[in-house]
Amino acid sequence: MRKYVQILVLILLCGCDIFTLREAEEPVKPPTWYNFYTTWQLALENLEYGYEDERNLVKFSDLFMPNFRFHFSAQDINDYGINLDWNRDLERDMLYNLHNLADSIFVELNLIQGQSDDVQSTPVRLYRSYKVTVVRGSEKNIYEGKTEIQMQQESGFWRILNWYDYRSDSPSVRPTWGKLKHEYAV
Repeated sequence: MRKYVQILVLILLCGCDIFTLREAEEPVKPPTWYNFYTTWQLALENLEYGYEDERNLVKFSDLFMPNFRFHFSAQDINDYGINLDWNRDLERDMLYNLHNLADSIFVELNLIQGQSDDVQSTPVRLYRSYKVTVVRGSEKNIYEGKTEIQMQQESGFWRILNWYDYRSDSPSVRPTWGKLKHEYAV
């Protein structure tokens, strides 16, 4: 009887195609990230990549100087009662929380017409308008404004020292990046 059970099991296993070769799955595309951000342009792109792909969270904190500070817009401080001394650790923790709650995040940083970057100074001052879109289920939240990002070089890599947030000049005022940070702070 035992011999028949073994033969029956062998026949069943052969009929299941578990011994046949299958097509290999495509490897998962690694996240976009510049490991050697030796120019401020690459560091600025890494800022976008950190927000857009959660697999970059491990490397994200390295984009910021140890004494990094985010400065909320004066209107946000008044309107929302934001009173935080925002540093590198809070930035990292907020982004972990944001990635845990959001389905996707899109960041657009654009040059501000008539506003030139000051790349001759130390730290370098970059001026951008931005649009951050956070998708959670069927809900889409958009955050817009202007920003000044100050970077300096440390050990060959460009890192963010100060990040200033400003409300947009447009008539339809949307919440700012600072409001996003405040909403998703841990």
